[in-house]
Amino acid sequence: MPVAEQAAGLFSHTDAPVRILDLGSGTGILGAVVAGQSARGSSVTAIEKDPDLIAYSEDSLQQVCDDVRVINASVFDVWLDAEFDRAILNPPYKKIKPMVIGTASGGVKVTNLYTAFLVIAIQALADGGECVAIVPRSWMNGEYFKDFRKWLLAECSLDAVAVYGSRQEHFKDMDILQEIMLLKVSKRPQVDTVTIYDDASPTTPLSEQHADSMPLASLLLGRDHMLRIRQQDDRLIDFKPLCERGLWVSTGKLVWFRNRDILSDTDTPGGYPLYWMDNQDGLVTEHPVQCERPQWTTEEAANRNIVLPAGSYCFVGRFSAKEQLRRIHASYLGSEVPFVVDNKLNYIHRGTSRTTVPLDDAVARGLTLWLSTSIVDEWYRQISGSTQVNATDLRQLPCPEQRQLAALADLLPIDGHMDQMRVDQTVGRMFSWVETS
Repeated sequence: MPVAEQAAGLFSHTDAPVRILDLGSGTGILGAVVAGQSARGSSVTAIEKDPDLIAYSEDSLQQVCDDVRVINASVFDVWLDAEFDRAILNPPYKKIKPMVIGTASGGVKVTNLYTAFLVIAIQALADGGECVAIVPRSWMNGEYFKDFRKWLLAECSLDAVAVYGSRQEHFKDMDILQEIMLLKVSKRPQVDTVTIYDDASPTTPLSEQHADSMPLASLLLGRDHMLRIRQQDDRLIDFKPLCERGLWVSTGKLVWFRNRDILSDTDTPGGYPLYWMDNQDGLVTEHPVQCERPQWTTEEAANRNIVLPAGSYCFVGRFSAKEQLRRIHASYLGSEVPFVVDNKLNYIHRGTSRTTVPLDDAVARGLTLWLSTSIVDEWYRQISGSTQVNATDLRQLPCPEQRQLAALADLLPIDGHMDQMRVDQTVGRMFSWVETS
């Protein structure tokens, strides 16, 4: 109930009756809390596919509202007019085959059930209507949600965001790895500022928690309209995105379960070293290492377009959680032979999406140090609430010029030991963020 009350509390106060939509109502708790806080004469329409939950929805809603309609159907099978003043939902979180939902402003591609539910709920709002949803934060960044983000921000005003600081505090039974948030949008032009709770707790009313109010433009990042939850650190203002520094981020080409037949536990004639996240050790990438994963491929890898040229690179692990010490784990690799990279690793080079060109060795080492700083880690936490460290997000990461990265490499050696304070101080002195002792 605490999260339901917080969600309902985000709606604007009005003494007039409102028409409420509870999409995917489940037991009806969300709709009941909203109705209980609404004026007499309000009505609720609830849609729930599971027939076993219909009676619970009806019972919950009828305790607080006299005008209740519960529809036992899929939300995709119900036509909803744009007549609702309030929409509340806690939609299912599940990846789906990309589909296009028709809207008044054209089709919008969705890749997850929760964004499909959001599109339907927003389409059902009357002018000035408001929608509050309990959703993962993953829609705010990444390629998969790009079309949805652009549609949402063109269709609605982004009014408020409350990102929960800990999944363990209230959501540990939901089996959701990404961060959870409350999202409030309204069917009107964009308001002047967005209210951001970047470390919300479900146990305290939002009105008693710290919030920042910021213009939407200060939260947007890049052409894909990625959204951060804080304004960017002023120290990074003059740094262009990594992709504008002559650098490119790609994802490892080996999908292991499609290439089982070429994996090898031993170095065979004509074979190639194979790198996984397991090979990352501090600031360097080791090979071979003792782990459960094969450390080589056979020579057949050359026929599958997965071999990368010898040279220097910066690797970044593709998966991490907010509870980890660092979201970005970067490691340097200088390889004298061609090699293969698993697709759970990103690799940074100076080529393009189609061509891999190794980095200058000093640039690779300096870039590894830069990506290992606390300021970069904080930047990434502002834009990503999922467990994936996407190549598309890394391309937008603020980055020094290549000559500065090369100069940075001369200031601190790359090894298996990660001394966070030393890395931060070295980078800080180079860019005059800290005083030189």
